Amino acid sequence: MKKIGKFFKYIYNQTHKGFYFLCLVFSRGFYFYFYLIACLLKLIFPKMKWSKKLVDHYKDRQEKPEYFFLILFASVLLIATIYVVFYDSNEVVKLDEMIEEKVEIDASKEENTEEVMQDATPTQPLETNLYKIYGNKSISEINFNELKLVNNEVKAWLIVDGTNINYPVVQAVDNDYYLMRNIYKKKTSHGWPFIDYRNDSTMNDDNTIFYGHNLLNKTAFGSVSNLFTKEWLNNSSHKILVLTESKIYTYEIFSIYYSDPNSYYLQTSFTSDNSRLTFYNNLKSKSSVALNVEVSAKDKIITLSTCTEDNKGRKVVHAKLVSEAYR
Repeated sequence: MKKIGKFFKYIYNQTHKGFYFLCLVFSRGFYFYFYLIACLLKLIFPKMKWSKKLVDHYKDRQEKPEYFFLILFASVLLIATIYVVFYDSNEVVKLDEMIEEKVEIDASKEENTEEVMQDATPTQPLETNLYKIYGNKSISEINFNELKLVNNEVKAWLIVDGTNINYPVVQAVDNDYYLMRNIYKKKTSHGWPFIDYRNDSTMNDDNTIFYGHNLLNKTAFGSVSNLFTKEWLNNSSHKILVLTESKIYTYEIFSIYYSDPNSYYLQTSFTSDNSRLTFYNNLKSKSSVALNVEVSAKDKIITLSTCTEDNKGRKVVHAKLVSEAYR
């Protein structure tokens, strides 16, 4: 056992020395140019004490690779942070453009199917981000038979105008399963958007609730933050589409706000019109965005719920059903 311990200790020491030597080489090369500049300043300002200190400083840094390692580590961390915070994985969804695109595609298929097939040559690079893969699909590409082969728990497809939300939505027997699993049911901290397990997936409940993670790259429900901006308020249709196997439901957003992590807004059904209307009016009064949409006791609504960036609160969106049609 002592020999094994000495062997691993030898491996550790040699690895440490090798890494230190490598950092030393890079450190000498990195600080060499700063040292040359310091020497030049000393020639220009020979009587200045700071010029000599500058030369000594960079000469000393050349022999201390730990400083170079810290600079390298900080640079990588800064680049990674900027990438995560500012990188948009897919463009925002515009419902009017998607609907127009569907009409154009359907018309072209009827006129000349062969020509469409010839023009549809795939030129895009391989994409591995599932949110981006699904988020780039148009309405005409949504096929529930294919989705069921991927995951038999797919219940609907959710599209929110002016955001990146354009995904199939799943439903499990509880609200925990898809917090840590993707559409392929593989474990991941990114999870997948899902419907509250208490809801009827045919959209017949008073309040159908959708959950999704608030990811920093604005996938999942990360782009719900768009709804709190003047740009979204002025340029969006304020509509949400929910597609099921047989129908297309159109909803209009009537309330957007931040909330404590309470469960009040997560009620799915009501025993009377009066209690339902009181609930709806309460949700509307909470809105931090001025939306001129009235609600009545007969309305059916949907709720989108995601965490805030500090994970201490919730971003909540409510929309009422304004139309439904067969697909």
